[in-house]
Amino acid sequence: MDLRFVVLSGKGGVGRTAVAAAIARAAASAGKRVLVAQTDAVERLGKMLGQPGPIGATVRNVAPGIDAVNMTPRESLHQYALLVLKYEAVYRALFANRAVRGFLSAIPGLDAYAMLGKAWWHTTETGFSGLKYDLVILDGPASGHAVAMLKIPRAIIDATPGGPLVKDARALCELLADPVRTALVVVTRPEELPASETRELVGAARRDLRIAVGPVIVNAVPPDRLSHGAAATVLDRFVRGPTGDPRLDATIDIAAGARAHSETAERVIASLRLDPGLPLILLPWLPSTDLGAPEIEKLAGALTSALDRQQVP
Repeated sequence: MDLRFVVLSGKGGVGRTAVAAAIARAAASAGKRVLVAQTDAVERLGKMLGQPGPIGATVRNVAPGIDAVNMTPRESLHQYALLVLKYEAVYRALFANRAVRGFLSAIPGLDAYAMLGKAWWHTTETGFSGLKYDLVILDGPASGHAVAMLKIPRAIIDATPGGPLVKDARALCELLADPVRTALVVVTRPEELPASETRELVGAARRDLRIAVGPVIVNAVPPDRLSHGAAATVLDRFVRGPTGDPRLDATIDIAAGARAHSETAERVIASLRLDPGLPLILLPWLPSTDLGAPEIEKLAGALTSALDRQQVP
C-alpha cells in the first residue's frame, strides 16, 4: 500500500483484474489516491468498481479515490508522443504519415512500451497539491508478455544514444529498480499449473529484470471446512461406498470433490511458501462467476486483513 507503482502479472485466468480492483479499493479506503491502468484488457473493471459501463481509454473517476483507464496501444502512443513533441499539430504531421505508421507498427514491443510509459507517466503526474496519485496499479499482461514489457526500457537505453526517449526510459528504469517505490506482484491460484507459471515468472524476474518481486497473491483459495473436525469425520464414514440413497450419494460425491480441491490447494500453497519463497497473501474463493462491487469489497477486506497480520511483529 505504501508503494508508488505496483505491476500485476501472472497466468491468464487467475483473476488479476479482480485483485487490481481489490488493491485499489483497499488503498482508497486507507486514504490513498489510486489509478488502475489496464493494458488493453477485456472490460470487466468498471462493474467490479460499481460502474455501469466500460472504463475506456481516457482516465476517469470510477469510485471515491479511484481513477481508472483501459490503455490501448494507439491512444497510449498518441499521448506519449504529445508529451515528447508538445504540439498536436506536430504529432498529426508526423504520425498521420502512412510510411511512419507502417515503420512504427514494425518496431517490436513499441505497443507494450507505449502503455508501460503511459503508466509510468501517471506516477509523475501532478495536481493542485503535488503528485496526483499515491499509487498507480498496472493491471499488466500475462507472465511472458509482462517480462518482455519490463525489459523494453533497458533495451532502449542500451540501443539508443540519447534523446527524450532515452531520458524517459532511464527514469522508468530507476522507478522499476527502486524497491521502496515499485514491486512486481504475481497473482496466482492454488492450482498446479498457475503455481508452476508463478515460479517461472518469479525466476525470470529475478534473473532478467531489475525489479523487486513480491508478495505473491494467491487468489480464489477454497474453504477447508470439510477437511477438519466433525464434517471430515462424517465424510470419511460415508465416502467409502454407496449408501443406497442416490441423492445422498450425489451430495457425498460433491463434498468429496470439494475436500479434494481444498487439499490440493493446501499442498500448492505449501509448495509456494518454499518456492519461490516470497510472502503469500491468500484471498478467498467467492461463489460468483461475475464479480461486482460487493465481491470486490470482500476481497479488499481480506487483503487488508492479510496485510495487517503480516505487519504484526
